[in-house]
Amino acid sequence: MRKTLSMVSALCLASISGLVTAEEMGQKAYVGANYNFVTYDEDTLDDELDLGALSGKVGAKINPYVSAELRAGFGVADETASNGSISAKLELDYIVGGYALFGIPNETQIYPYVALGFTKGELTATISGPGGSVSASESESDLSYGVGANVALTDNVVLNAEYMQYIDKDEYEVSGISIGGSYLF
Repeated sequence: MRKTLSMVSALCLASISGLVTAEEMGQKAYVGANYNFVTYDEDTLDDELDLGALSGKVGAKINPYVSAELRAGFGVADETASNGSISAKLELDYIVGGYALFGIPNETQIYPYVALGFTKGELTATISGPGGSVSASESESDLSYGVGANVALTDNVVLNAEYMQYIDKDEYEVSGISIGGSYLF
């Protein structure tokens, strides 16, 4: 866990220095927001659980091929299931990460990329019944990877779509598709 946090911290520092370097080099720093359609899939469950999150991001293009990005988000849509008088609810408390994006510049408005980094997230499960309720939270971090594309609408406004594998453990995985936009400075 400490090793992961150290790596995320190092990526954060690289991003911050990347913002300064990008501004000095005339490159573009950016801020943005995404809606994340998050899927929780556990081996012991028959169905995947669908959650929603809002996330913000800040980043900078280091060169035409590489960007550094920090993201932080929180859950806005929970999944609830019930069986008779017992109900269970899964909530995404938060998700944070640092990523490097490796893209392919071309002559079109579409900039495809792959993302690689680390994500830390926390989920809370609550089970309620006639005798009361009980909650448990668990946080986890993991190497994350994904693919996406940015579509430039103007020189400063970009739309984004992406698939990310946030956390992939033996018993469960957390992945998702996100859509959003960014403003480049």
